[in-house]
Amino acid sequence: MATSVFDTHSGRHSVGSTGSGSRRHSLLSADGQAGIQYDYANAWAAHGDKLSRWRRAYLASDTGDSEGVQSTSLALPDESRFTTCMAMSEDQGLLAAGSGSYDTNMFFVQSLDDQLDVKASFASKFPIYSLAFKGDLLMAGTDRNTSVLYKVDRARLLGYAVENAIDATQGVDGPLVRCVGTYKNKAAKSIDIAAPGSHIPTKRVACVEFAPSFAGGGGGWPPSSVAPNSELFASALGGVVNIWDATRNQQALRVEKVSAQPLCRATWSAQAPATLVAAAGFDGVISVLDLRRRGKAVAWRTAQPEAAFGAWLGGDGYSSAGACINDVAWSPFVPYWLATGGEGGSVQVWDLRYAAADGAAVATLRHPTNHGAIRSLAWSATHADLLATGTSDKSWWLHSLRADDVASGAQPSVQAAVIADKRSADDIGSVVALHAKGSSFYTLSSCGDLYAHRVTPSALARATASRMTGDDMQGVESAGDMQGETVLERDIKGVEAAVSARNLKGAAEAVLDVVQRLRADGAGGSGEHPILRHADSIKRLCDLFKAKPRIKHTSWALPPAAVALSSGLLADSSSIAAEAEPVSASDASPSAALKDFASDLAYVAYGLPPDFPLESTASRQPVVWQALEQLNMANLRIRLGRLVETADRAGDTGTAPTDADGRPLWKSIVDRERQIMQYAKAEPALFDARLLRAVVKLVLPHDCIAGLTLGLGICQAYLSNQRLHEQRGDAESESVSCTMLDALVHVLLFPTVFDTDTSAGSATDSSDSAMAARPVLVPNVQMVRERISECLAACPEVVFEMVRLEISIQETVLKGGEQKAVAEDIVRIVQRHAKSVRVLLENTGEPEQRMHIQIHAQYPATTTLSASAVRLYLNSLLSTRGYDEHLVNSQWWRVAPAAVPADAGHVIGSDSGWLSSFPLARMLNRQTASAIVPRMQRQIDVVLATIKKEPLGLEPRLYRDTLLKVARVTLLMRSDQHLSFVVDVASKNKETGETLTTRQTVTTAIDPVVLADAFDSIGSAFLMLLEALTRHSSHRDAFKRAASEALPLYESLSQLLESQRGARDPTDMLKSRMMAVRKYLRKLEHYANGQPQQPSGQPQ
Repeated sequence: MATSVFDTHSGRHSVGSTGSGSRRHSLLSADGQAGIQYDYANAWAAHGDKLSRWRRAYLASDTGDSEGVQSTSLALPDESRFTTCMAMSEDQGLLAAGSGSYDTNMFFVQSLDDQLDVKASFASKFPIYSLAFKGDLLMAGTDRNTSVLYKVDRARLLGYAVENAIDATQGVDGPLVRCVGTYKNKAAKSIDIAAPGSHIPTKRVACVEFAPSFAGGGGGWPPSSVAPNSELFASALGGVVNIWDATRNQQALRVEKVSAQPLCRATWSAQAPATLVAAAGFDGVISVLDLRRRGKAVAWRTAQPEAAFGAWLGGDGYSSAGACINDVAWSPFVPYWLATGGEGGSVQVWDLRYAAADGAAVATLRHPTNHGAIRSLAWSATHADLLATGTSDKSWWLHSLRADDVASGAQPSVQAAVIADKRSADDIGSVVALHAKGSSFYTLSSCGDLYAHRVTPSALARATASRMTGDDMQGVESAGDMQGETVLERDIKGVEAAVSARNLKGAAEAVLDVVQRLRADGAGGSGEHPILRHADSIKRLCDLFKAKPRIKHTSWALPPAAVALSSGLLADSSSIAAEAEPVSASDASPSAALKDFASDLAYVAYGLPPDFPLESTASRQPVVWQALEQLNMANLRIRLGRLVETADRAGDTGTAPTDADGRPLWKSIVDRERQIMQYAKAEPALFDARLLRAVVKLVLPHDCIAGLTLGLGICQAYLSNQRLHEQRGDAESESVSCTMLDALVHVLLFPTVFDTDTSAGSATDSSDSAMAARPVLVPNVQMVRERISECLAACPEVVFEMVRLEISIQETVLKGGEQKAVAEDIVRIVQRHAKSVRVLLENTGEPEQRMHIQIHAQYPATTTLSASAVRLYLNSLLSTRGYDEHLVNSQWWRVAPAAVPADAGHVIGSDSGWLSSFPLARMLNRQTASAIVPRMQRQIDVVLATIKKEPLGLEPRLYRDTLLKVARVTLLMRSDQHLSFVVDVASKNKETGETLTTRQTVTTAIDPVVLADAFDSIGSAFLMLLEALTRHSSHRDAFKRAASEALPLYESLSQLLESQRGARDPTDMLKSRMMAVRKYLRKLEHYANGQPQQPSGQPQ
């Protein structure tokens, strides 16, 4: 802290102005309210008499904090030594200062790093008593009831190129500052003559301020007559606040009478919706105006406590009105915090969510060596807990607020300490203006001394409120210092100090080191990851770097009846106590306001403030980004583990699991879907497969698509890591193998084709003699996952493609629609999936491994392990009359396993690895025998019966479809692999009408002889139809039309033959079937080519 100078010339310690204008000396301040303590550089002890305590505090302020602030001063060229106000440009280092002189009274100063430089000075027509800067506009309040608007060529003032100037039309010869408007403010009454006993009236515009850029909070404000690009501003004259549209100076948009006494300050809230204006002045009453209100805009009002001011003056019987309030400041981070300061020498912080008719603030700040009035206030632009004050005894103080005992059950308290100060070297005047920008504060004294105070990192570090308590430090090496502080505790405190000093690069480097050491801190019990043992430390580090969102205006509101005063304005504040009424429960419980304030302070003050540009900072400094990633990764792992534990506990009690905010756990997981997939790829050791399976399992019952998508993303992350390690030849490739995901895949595709099919009856149903004769495997969970692991080892890409198929099918089913259309979509999806699987099998995996997974890409039903997908596909074939496709696909659940030597034992993927060995085979084969085969046979019989009556009685399409189905079943079905079932068939007696039930034996195959005869008969009829088409049409179009009917069948049969050309060890029966189809193709070829048959005659 800079050295504080004692005024040796006047011998004066402090002077405070009372309401009656008298002046009294006071060496000591009154004790603060209960629960608030003050500490300055650890020098104010709790023992000794008041004079001794003051002396120790004064010496500490003189020498203890010389490194807390670095200051630069500049004496403005104001000959009158009567500077009154200051305003700062928001986006450029340009300050404007005003003077009460009639000569040179407007000064422009450039602030560049630690240098202050006067760029220009001008003589305004009238003395200036208030200023406001926004963009290129400068508003000045004069002593003639008027506000004057100037346009400033900032580019030329700062020495930039003319073409970059806003008003480039003026060129280099144009004025740097020019007047563009004047606004005549209204007062409550004539101010030319003062009433007896009142303050001397003045025409000075005490305050001007532009509205924030995003003004417009709805509710009728601003009025529809205001253009979207208009600038609004407020001005205070007497006890009235005038709201203006800068584009119209004839009449104010709104004139609000706030007080019968002059106002010292009126300021806009910079938070959305920018409709609140706070005002205060000589009567000590604080008013908050909501411009959305019709009629009187005052929505919240209170007054400073009289007792505190009277005690500060040293008189117990003091009963005059409240102390004058000189300045009001909104917190830039918390929209409902308002700070006020005035002649009482202390600063009050108000929480606008609570009505405060009794004048009780949630916090009061006073330094023991400050005996002057508070002239100006400014919240820090970078720290939510720092508040600077400028006083009449030429001092600048930087206060730090701190909340204690927030997490405990005890009543919380708020402590305040001054971490830096500076005293003006001049022996006259006081600080009349104070602004904050970055870590710098600018002060202007009434004698023209301009200071730039840059708070040093050491001072900011001292203001850090550490959350380290020494808990959960077991297992970390001790530092061995005299306080017993662990290495981890010391390092995290260092990170806290670096973040408080906004040294994010240094903090990030320390975080990376801490996280690395935590990961290497030995393994926990039961394979627990080391990072989980330090969850509290990780949480503290995450809180430090947490990007807090801006507090929305919809999240809070003023109390319903916060205006505790009467509807009329008070002549003085002595009647407040008589007219105030309890307006909410919070009035009767001041501790509730203190508790909420302390809680909010602990939240916004720790780490980074709300709306801090963390992302842009991380983009400029890669080490910050790396630290954020490491913290987010560790924190996500800890949170997921806790979510799973919460779900397990809720499952035991039968309640729906929710998180700390009351949201369902599965929604919390879905919100972090992208992070989970990203970090599972970055740190597979941290996000183990067992945890990820439990996480996905929480989501699937509530949102199937979200759960499958999350699971697929995790699978892809593991696959990417596995392929990367394989390319590098790393020895760690086994640690990221996709085979570790067998349990996750089991959950994603459950029920799989290997799981017990409880819906199809017992696996030992004696009525199915054929299946009972063949052993059906009822696998346990371990056996199923071993089978899935084999598939993952052979070709993980194919398994993950199955998950994609599951997502597509579920989306189609959930979308709904006409049953036939949905069935056709499912068939197309599965067939497209089968083509993708064929490509993957050809390009990835080992051939020997692929042989064990029993996937046949030409048969789509075998290309997925999901029993649900298989059922939906086969049922869709039934709905679309794809009986042939159903028969050739379901045959794989009837194929007998290959013979295995007796001494080979049970091996998944050999005898019991065949699809026919698993319970799903029972349901599929029963459906084939009882529904598919009869319908296929009925379709053939109908066509044959029609041909027998009228060979040319069917459309060509029916001939083609039936012929192709018969050919597919003939060539692709293995007739030696069929099963028989005994089923109950219901029929109705036509004579009696009774329903009779008979037992019949059904089979999964169609007689090959019947199929061969049907192919010959239907094929001959189709050739006769084609011949007829060539004879009954004109010569030009005859064979063209016949070709259009014959070509689709010719191409389909050719492709079918081609698919069987590579069949290994074809049977004699298959050879004879293929020969019959080839002969028919030769006959069909003439029509397909559009040529007459040679020789002519009836087809055979």
